[in-house]
Amino acid sequence: MNRLFVALATLLVVTSAWGDREREINNTATISKTFELKLESNPGICQATASLDYFQRGNEAQVETSIGTEDCGAAEGAFVVKLTIRADGEEEPRVLSFEETWERGDAAPVESMRRYPIGDNVDLLRVRTRKLSCTCSTDGEEDITNQE
Repeated sequence: MNRLFVALATLLVVTSAWGDREREINNTATISKTFELKLESNPGICQATASLDYFQRGNEAQVETSIGTEDCGAAEGAFVVKLTIRADGEEEPRVLSFEETWERGDAAPVESMRRYPIGDNVDLLRVRTRKLSCTCSTDGEEDITNQE
Protein backbone atom coordinates (compact mmCIF):
# COMPACT_ATOMS: atom_id res chain seq x y z
CA MET A 1 0.00 0.00 0.00
CA ASN A 2 2.84 2.40 0.82
CA ARG A 3 4.44 1.74 -2.55
CA LEU A 4 1.19 2.58 -4.34
CA PHE A 5 0.89 5.84 -2.38
CA VAL A 6 4.49 6.81 -3.17
CA ALA A 7 3.95 6.03 -6.86
CA LEU A 8 0.75 8.12 -7.00
CA ALA A 9 2.43 11.01 -5.15
CA THR A 10 5.37 10.89 -7.55
CA LEU A 11 3.01 10.87 -10.54
CA LEU A 12 1.18 13.94 -9.19
CA VAL A 13 4.43 15.84 -8.61
CA VAL A 14 5.72 15.00 -12.11
CA THR A 15 2.37 15.97 -13.68
CA SER A 16 2.30 19.22 -11.73
CA ALA A 17 5.88 20.05 -12.77
CA TRP A 18 5.10 19.21 -16.39
CA GLY A 19 2.07 21.48 -16.32
CA ASP A 20 4.22 24.36 -15.04
CA ARG A 21 6.74 23.64 -17.78
CA GLU A 22 3.99 23.82 -20.42
CA ARG A 23 2.97 27.23 -19.10
CA GLU A 24 6.62 28.39 -19.28
CA ILE A 25 6.94 27.15 -22.84
CA ASN A 26 3.73 28.82 -23.96
CA ASN A 27 4.73 32.15 -22.36
CA THR A 28 7.57 33.05 -24.73
CA ALA A 29 8.79 36.53 -25.47
CA THR A 30 10.80 37.98 -28.31
CA ILE A 31 13.83 39.99 -27.31
CA SER A 32 15.60 42.09 -29.89
CA LYS A 33 18.68 44.23 -29.49
CA THR A 34 20.10 46.69 -32.00
CA PHE A 35 23.83 47.34 -32.19
CA GLU A 36 25.51 50.17 -34.01
CA LEU A 37 29.02 49.45 -35.24
CA LYS A 38 31.26 52.35 -36.07
CA LEU A 39 34.00 51.32 -38.44
CA GLU A 40 36.82 53.70 -39.03
CA SER A 41 38.34 53.49 -42.46
CA ASN A 42 42.02 53.94 -43.01
CA PRO A 43 42.53 55.38 -46.48
CA GLY A 44 46.21 54.37 -46.57
CA ILE A 45 45.56 50.63 -46.19
CA CYS A 46 45.49 48.57 -49.39
CA GLN A 47 44.91 44.92 -50.31
CA ALA A 48 47.99 43.14 -51.63
CA THR A 49 48.37 39.67 -53.11
CA ALA A 50 51.48 37.53 -53.17
CA SER A 51 52.43 34.59 -55.37
CA LEU A 52 55.41 32.30 -54.84
CA ASP A 53 57.60 29.89 -56.74
CA TYR A 54 60.12 27.92 -54.71
CA PHE A 55 62.52 25.01 -54.88
CA GLN A 56 65.33 23.48 -52.88
CA ARG A 57 68.98 24.00 -53.81
CA GLY A 58 71.01 21.83 -51.44
CA ASN A 59 70.89 23.48 -48.03
CA GLU A 60 68.97 26.54 -49.27
CA ALA A 61 65.42 27.29 -50.36
CA GLN A 62 65.15 29.60 -53.35
CA VAL A 63 61.92 31.61 -53.19
CA GLU A 64 60.69 33.90 -55.97
CA THR A 65 57.96 36.28 -54.81
CA SER A 66 55.64 38.59 -56.73
CA ILE A 67 53.55 41.12 -54.77
CA GLY A 68 50.91 43.33 -56.35
CA THR A 69 48.01 45.56 -55.46
CA GLU A 70 45.36 47.28 -57.54
CA ASP A 71 44.45 49.80 -54.82
CA CYS A 72 47.26 52.29 -55.39
CA GLY A 73 50.44 52.91 -57.37
CA ALA A 74 53.23 53.50 -54.90
CA ALA A 75 52.95 51.16 -51.90
CA GLU A 76 54.96 49.40 -49.23
CA GLY A 77 54.47 46.63 -46.75
CA ALA A 78 55.81 43.55 -45.02
CA PHE A 79 55.21 39.82 -44.91
CA VAL A 80 56.57 36.66 -43.32
CA VAL A 81 57.95 33.76 -45.37
CA LYS A 82 57.32 30.42 -43.66
CA LEU A 83 59.35 27.43 -44.85
CA THR A 84 58.25 23.99 -43.71
CA ILE A 85 61.12 21.49 -43.64
CA ARG A 86 61.68 17.94 -42.43
CA ALA A 87 65.12 16.79 -41.34
CA ASP A 88 66.29 13.25 -42.10
CA GLY A 89 65.25 10.92 -39.29
CA GLU A 90 62.66 13.32 -37.81
CA GLU A 91 58.95 12.57 -37.99
CA GLU A 92 57.63 16.07 -37.29
CA PRO A 93 58.27 18.92 -39.73
CA ARG A 94 59.67 22.24 -38.52
CA VAL A 95 58.77 25.75 -39.66
CA LEU A 96 61.38 28.43 -40.29
CA SER A 97 60.16 32.06 -40.43
CA PHE A 98 61.78 35.03 -42.17
CA GLU A 99 60.42 38.59 -42.04
CA GLU A 100 60.58 40.58 -45.28
CA THR A 101 59.60 44.07 -46.41
CA TRP A 102 58.65 45.35 -49.85
CA GLU A 103 58.24 48.72 -51.53
CA ARG A 104 57.28 49.98 -54.97
CA GLY A 105 57.18 53.41 -56.53
CA ASP A 106 54.74 52.65 -59.37
CA ALA A 107 51.94 50.25 -60.27
CA ALA A 108 54.24 47.37 -61.33
CA PRO A 109 54.32 44.23 -59.15
CA VAL A 110 57.31 43.81 -56.86
CA GLU A 111 59.40 40.83 -57.97
CA SER A 112 62.10 39.39 -55.71
CA MET A 113 64.24 36.29 -55.38
CA ARG A 114 65.70 35.25 -52.04
CA ARG A 115 67.68 32.26 -50.81
CA TYR A 116 66.97 31.11 -47.27
CA PRO A 117 69.22 28.71 -45.31
CA ILE A 118 67.34 25.54 -44.36
CA GLY A 119 70.22 23.34 -43.12
CA ASP A 120 71.83 20.13 -44.24
CA ASN A 121 70.02 16.82 -44.72
CA VAL A 122 66.53 18.35 -44.84
CA ASP A 123 63.67 18.30 -47.33
CA LEU A 124 61.78 21.48 -48.19
CA LEU A 125 58.09 20.56 -47.89
CA ARG A 126 56.36 23.89 -48.62
CA VAL A 127 56.69 27.67 -48.53
CA ARG A 128 53.89 30.08 -47.59
CA THR A 129 53.50 33.81 -46.96
CA ARG A 130 51.72 35.12 -43.89
CA LYS A 131 50.91 38.53 -42.42
CA LEU A 132 51.05 40.34 -45.75
CA SER A 133 50.53 44.07 -45.16
CA CYS A 134 50.14 46.93 -47.61
CA THR A 135 50.08 50.70 -47.19
CA CYS A 136 49.65 53.17 -50.03
CA SER A 137 52.50 55.67 -50.16
CA THR A 138 51.84 59.35 -50.68
CA ASP A 139 55.29 59.69 -52.28
CA GLY A 140 55.44 58.45 -55.86
CA GLU A 141 52.71 58.14 -58.47
CA GLU A 142 49.12 59.19 -57.96
CA ASP A 143 46.38 56.70 -57.13
CA ILE A 144 46.01 54.30 -60.09
CA THR A 145 42.33 53.68 -59.37
CA ASN A 146 41.54 57.22 -60.62
CA GLN A 147 43.36 56.79 -63.93
CA GLU A 148 41.52 55.81 -67.09
